[in-house]
Formats: sequence, C-alpha cells, structure tokens
Amino acid sequence: MIEGVVKVGSSGVPDVCVSNGREVVRTDSDGAYALPQQPEDRFVFVTVPTGYASEGRSYRSVGQDEDYDFELRADPASASSDFSFVQITDIHMSVSGERSSADGLREDLAAVFADVGDEAAFVTATGDLTNKGTRGEFNAFLTGIEGFQLPIFTCIGNHDDNDPVALGDNYTDALGPTYYSFDYGHIHFVAYDGVGCEWRKPDHQAAWVRADLGAQPPDTPVVMLIHFPWGNTFYDQFKDDNIIATFSGHWHCARIFQSGSTTHYNTPTFCFGGIDQSPRAYRFCTVRDGVLTSEIRALDSSRFQGASFRPTSDDRTPISVGSSAPKPDGDWAQFRGNPDRSGQSFADPSLPFAPAWKSSTGGGLHQGSSVLVDGVLIAGTQNEDQPDAAGLVAMDASDGSLRWQNSTFSSIKLSPAAYEGQVFAVSVTGEVISLSSSDGEPLWGYQLGDASERWVYGSPLAWRDSVYVGMSPHFVSLDQKTGKVNWIREDFGTRDWIASYPSPAGFEDFLILAFHGQPVNLGVLEADSGKTVWLSDEEKTHRTNTTPVVGPDGTIYTVAGKSFVRAFDVRTGEVKWESSLDKTRCAASPALSNGRLFVPTGGGTLTAMDASSGEIAWTWEGQAGLGSFTPYVRGGMGALSSPVVTDRYIFFGSADGHLYALDVGTGKAVWSYDLGMPTLSSPILSGNGLWTGSCDGMIHAFSAE
Repeated sequence: MIEGVVKVGSSGVPDVCVSNGREVVRTDSDGAYALPQQPEDRFVFVTVPTGYASEGRSYRSVGQDEDYDFELRADPASASSDFSFVQITDIHMSVSGERSSADGLREDLAAVFADVGDEAAFVTATGDLTNKGTRGEFNAFLTGIEGFQLPIFTCIGNHDDNDPVALGDNYTDALGPTYYSFDYGHIHFVAYDGVGCEWRKPDHQAAWVRADLGAQPPDTPVVMLIHFPWGNTFYDQFKDDNIIATFSGHWHCARIFQSGSTTHYNTPTFCFGGIDQSPRAYRFCTVRDGVLTSEIRALDSSRFQGASFRPTSDDRTPISVGSSAPKPDGDWAQFRGNPDRSGQSFADPSLPFAPAWKSSTGGGLHQGSSVLVDGVLIAGTQNEDQPDAAGLVAMDASDGSLRWQNSTFSSIKLSPAAYEGQVFAVSVTGEVISLSSSDGEPLWGYQLGDASERWVYGSPLAWRDSVYVGMSPHFVSLDQKTGKVNWIREDFGTRDWIASYPSPAGFEDFLILAFHGQPVNLGVLEADSGKTVWLSDEEKTHRTNTTPVVGPDGTIYTVAGKSFVRAFDVRTGEVKWESSLDKTRCAASPALSNGRLFVPTGGGTLTAMDASSGEIAWTWEGQAGLGSFTPYVRGGMGALSSPVVTDRYIFFGSADGHLYALDVGTGKAVWSYDLGMPTLSSPILSGNGLWTGSCDGMIHAFSAE
C-alpha cells in the first residue's frame, strides 16, 4: 500500500484527490489516504485543490521518497473564479545551439512576466520542452526556468521522448509524472500524456483519466493541456466531461477550432518562428465571469513586445493619408493573380507610390493577400484568439469604404478566389464557402471532410468552371455554380500534417498539386477528371513549401526544404534543373516573368534566377525582422511575402515592416515604404494602384504619383 497525509502545517486537509496513476482516492477528515501499489508504479501525486498551492513537489517517487506526505499552503488567490494564465509550447531546448538555449528561455520568460506581471497565476508548457529528450537538455530546461516567478505546469511532447535509451525517463526524472491534474478557481486542469510513455502502459492513464474526471462534480469545467492537437476521434471519449477548452502545440502553428462546447486552441512556438511563419509567441488566457478567452501575443521585438498583431479597434472607417485615390482598371482574381500562380501583373505603374488610405479588416492578416474584382478588394481574415471572428471582408478599392463582410467559424489563412460574380474561400478547418462578390450573400458551402482533422492553409483555385481545393486526404473539384462535387481524391495522404501553404495551380488541361509533408509531395492530374498524370513522393528535403508556379512552356517551378529550387516538365515529371540557395525555408511563393524566376526565402533574400537553367542573376537581402516569423529561426532577417512582378519592377513586403520595389534587371531597390508593421501579405497592382495588408489586419492603399 501507498499511504500518506495531505496537510497544511500539522493539520490534515480533507477531500483532496490523490492518485497512483490508476486509481484516485480522496483524503479522509484527517487528510490521510491509502492507495494500492503495483511493482511498476513510479509516482503518487496529489491534485492541488482550489484555495491551496503545493509547498514543494506535488508528487512523490514510489520506492525513492522516504514518505508520501504532501505539504500544501493556503493560496486565497487560487480560489478566485476570475484569473489568467499563460500557455507556451514547443521550446525544443538544445545544448548544441540547434534550437533553443537556457539563456534564451530565461529571457523569453522574463519578457512574458514583464508583459503580464501579476495578472497571470501560472504558466503551462505543453510539450516538446526539449529537442532530443536528452538528460542534458532537460537540465538546460530546468536551468532556464529556475527562479521564474510563476509556477510552470508541463506536459510531455514527442521530442521529450526522443532519447533512444532513456525514452521518457529523462522527462520523469526531471519533472515527475507525465499526466496529472490540478484545480484553479472553478476549473479542473488535466495535463494529458499524448505520447503514452508513462510506465509504458497507456492503459494506466486511461484508467486514471476516467477516475480523475469521475471524481469531479458533473458541472465542473475542465481544461485539457496536451501536446498533440488531436481531432474529434480522440476527444469524443470526453464528450460527457464538460471539457470547455484544450491547449496544444506540436504543429508549430496557430489554429482555433470549436467543436460543440469545446474550444481547441493550438499555439505557435515560443522560442523561434512557427512553421506557418507565425511569429514566436505565447497565449494569454483569461477567465472572467465564467468565460474563458485568449489571445496570442508576439515576442522578440521591443517594438511589438506582447503585441497580438490584430486590430486594436472595431472602427472600420478608412483613414485618408493624403494622396489621390488609386484607380484600378483590371482584376486580380486569385492568389498570385492567375491560375499559373506566376505573380505576374500586367499593370506597370511608374514609381514612386504615395499612400492614399488605410482601413481595418476587423481581423488579422498573415500570408493571405486580397483579391480585386470589379473595383472591390476582398480579403480573408484570421483570428486565432476567439472563434467566429474571422471571414471575408470587402471594401472599395478607391477609398477603403466597407462594402460587405461575412464571418466564418475559423480563420482563412490564405487568399480567396473570384470568378464571374462569385468569390470562393476555405477556412483552416475546411469550410469552403461561395458568396456573391457584389454583396457577400452566401451561395453554397462544402465541408472538406472532418473539420476537426483539417489544417487548410492553401488557397482555392477558381478555374475551368470549377473550384479546386483541399488537403491530401480530401481534395475536391467543385462546380462553381452549385458546389456539387465533380470529383474527389482521398489517396494523397492519410491526414493533414503541419501548415501546408502550397495551393493548386492550373495549366492547359493539367492541375498541379503540392502538399508539404505529405506522402504525395508534388503531382499533376487531369483537371476535368482528377485522374493521375504523375505523382512525386520524395524524401524530407524535397518537401514542397510553396505554391507551384507554371511557365508558359509548361515548366513547373517548386521551392522545397532550404530553398531547394527545381523545374519539372508538367507532362512527364522529369526534372529539368535544380539549384540550392541554401536559405531557410518560407511559405512565400516565387514569381515568374519574362524568363526569370524570383525566389523569396526565410533568410530575407530575394534571388532572381534564369528560368531555363537556374543560373543566379542577382540576390537582394533585406533588413532584420520586427519579429521571428521564419520557421525555426529566432530573430534574423525579415521573412518576405510572395512577390508580384511587372515588366520593370518586383514588389513584395517584409517582416521588417517595409514594402519594397526592386528593378527586375539589377535587383537594386528603387522604392520602399515603411508600414511600421510586419507584412507577409502579397501586394496586388492594378491601374495606378497598389494594395497590401499588414499583420495588424490593416489594408494599405497606394497610388502612383
């Protein structure tokens, strides 16, 4: 038997839950408890109740500690029903400098405390605390959090289980049980081991979680802390347990998803840029009047320390900034302008541009750019803080006045597409919508399979009277007018994985697809039938990061891994040439014009290459970013947006806060404008105007003087 007492000083505390990792018992009137013991038992732990805090560790090591008593202390603040907490995730502590360092973690935690101060009661760290799960990395993690002013509740991630010898033992040696619970305010928090390494018997956790949740009053709100952002297949087992929210990481990207009464929050990385090029950040969560809300706050730059990169006001009134109104004279109907995704603009206004107006979209803007249809800008917005706060917004391209708006339940990560009076968009959870482009009235909708499993970051392709959209397990061709399925493919991958920004492209009778991190890396289908022409399944370094671009001769250009550029024949899949720029990956797509390919990188460079050979013509390098937007990079140069190219200039935005125009022949910067805010949104040009978005959700309009 395992026996002990839970006490404050010399007085026992009754009715406290204690567990051996399978059974859960409550202490008696004297604070005493008794639990059965099995040979493989590692820990006994206490669920620290509301109104108390643990005095020291809240667990004991079976067979190692001298006794199994637990010391608590009174903590009146934890009894308050109104409180705040912080989530951080995916630190990837390293002792080799490959990812994060103890000094960097200490610096970041200090920045969080400077921002939230005494507002936050505690911090949760939801897994991948280390990069390889070694004892040295866990020691560095402990060094990084030493002396931090707030309690830190950790979860185990798959990287914390990476040591081939110790497996999860290094985590448990450093931090104790891999699953446990605690109470704060009126909420019961459950830290769940998604890796399943505790004692190598996942059935123990299954028994424990049922016993733990069963010990709570039925109306107790539950928050689950877990590394993996699983879908309803997993969470359906808890449908009767009043789980109001889950907080996860793992995929290094931001997503919010509502399923019934549960809100699932996935949060970007803490110490370096996310795979979806979200800035390194943390999530600040607040419980007020029984309602849980949250917001993502960026790190890295003193200029934007704690910034949420979202509109600070609901005011949609355009702000005039002086110059004459831009006058569009043609459409830019989808991401990169055309089905070939070349980013080539037939407008060629003279420089310089002068700011004309700016206006809030009401949501956030990241990689996505607006489309321009009949003089109206239509933008997809994101909100990773609260559900039902994203969607499509349309504004007059000349003066920024609001035309219409339509809400979606989750964020639209990239651009919409428009064709013949309709606009099409897809949310991150696979909600495809068709609206009237003139007034925003809904026309039809389609759901790309299980919404809880969808992570859609690409943009739809409106082409040949169809809408092509989806991810590797569920890709469809839909009739533009009715939304009826023309054909569907479900064989390119078994599940969505990480932020896959590549969007489909079209050329002649061919549909070109790419999926980042999927079994099918690149492929060509017959556009009308969906039949395979050829598919490419390659190793990790060749994973396509960006939207394929198709040249007028049918050459497909892709960028993979560390800016590994290749050219394929659209009909055969033959590789014509390849070239490595050896730069950090990014989600920005290349542009193609007049025989030159312009390739942006996460290292803040733009390289012009000969489209027929891959020979480098010139390389331009930007400034340091205003935030860590580049995947796996802390600080560094400003990541770039997908560029737009004219006969004379190439235009793009940067995480350093500037819009740039370079001479296409020389790569020399000939114009720039400081937006004062990072911008990864691709600009668009029409007539004498230029429009772009910034990360705070503002659309900026310029006119050529």
